Amino acid sequence: MPTLPPMDGTVNHAPHVVLLGAGASIAAHLHWGGEGNPPPSMQGLIDTLALREPIEAAGYSVEDLNFEAFYDDLASRDDNPDLRLLIEEKVYNYFSSLKLPDKPTIYDYLILSLREKDIIATFNWDPFLLQAYMRNEVVTRDRRPRITFLHGNVLVGICETDHVVGINGRACSKCQKPLIPSRLLYPVKHKDYNKSDFIKSEWEVLRGYINRAYFLTVFGYSAPVTDVEARGLMLEVWKDNKTLELAEVEIIDIQDRDIIEANWNDFFFSHHYMITDSIFNSYLFNHPRRSCDAFAAATLMCDPWPDNPFPDFNTLQELQSWVRPLIEEEVAYEENQTKFTANPLPPN
Repeated sequence: MPTLPPMDGTVNHAPHVVLLGAGASIAAHLHWGGEGNPPPSMQGLIDTLALREPIEAAGYSVEDLNFEAFYDDLASRDDNPDLRLLIEEKVYNYFSSLKLPDKPTIYDYLILSLREKDIIATFNWDPFLLQAYMRNEVVTRDRRPRITFLHGNVLVGICETDHVVGINGRACSKCQKPLIPSRLLYPVKHKDYNKSDFIKSEWEVLRGYINRAYFLTVFGYSAPVTDVEARGLMLEVWKDNKTLELAEVEIIDIQDRDIIEANWNDFFFSHHYMITDSIFNSYLFNHPRRSCDAFAAATLMCDPWPDNPFPDFNTLQELQSWVRPLIEEEVAYEENQTKFTANPLPPN
């Protein structure tokens, strides 16, 4: 018999794990109307960063050039360190310039859809997720999900001496020296996730969550078979998850269903998976802050909860006000052991 998730009445304490790839940031940018510079895909990185001219000037052909393959070859041979450093500088500066608009974005909804028991793990260099994390502190305070940056991030700073992670440029909470930028893990075929202490630690945290997860949502990340290291690190602990036979995988992607199923088949247990092309149709956004609780009620107790989807808000304050009753219910549970209701009413 599979192990049941840790439950207390209607409250499920198992984590919901969300994995983000480049497709998530691209979807977020399109959703808010495309204001500001776009987050590029790896395929479009060369043109977005105006890299064709310096690459051609260095004697390379850019026709049908695959950025990941080109960078991997450049880094492996290391025969043109000046070009490699130029590319890395352009990448860092461009991603550092990206900024969320004032209006609510997918990343704001995402931060507010999860509790402190949950985690968002991102492969993205852009600062969108962390910007949303910071600006929603006013309503969530310490009731936000944990975030891990699996390939580094332009907004993350670290203190190597004290092993402190924070916002790039702010002071270390221990030694008060400025945090230094975290190094980005660039696209090479064989990634060494142990090379950087920071990235190694981020992966260790994620693996611990995956090993206990009751729900796994993947948004805009294809887990390419060529990224053997990442797939292996995640699949090993997912297969060892004691609730695997009861847990659910949710894939949010615009690719054909057949392609998605083939790509993620190793992570599926039997028929326990969902596929949708929009995060607003996801189980997570239809049961914000209650995804694991609602799923357990439906599958373990045969008592499905009604959907409680996010409305479409015009301002961040409206979104935060809608979420507040859910947070208040969580506080009441911790203080008085008041169980969750299936659908707490938001303010009018």
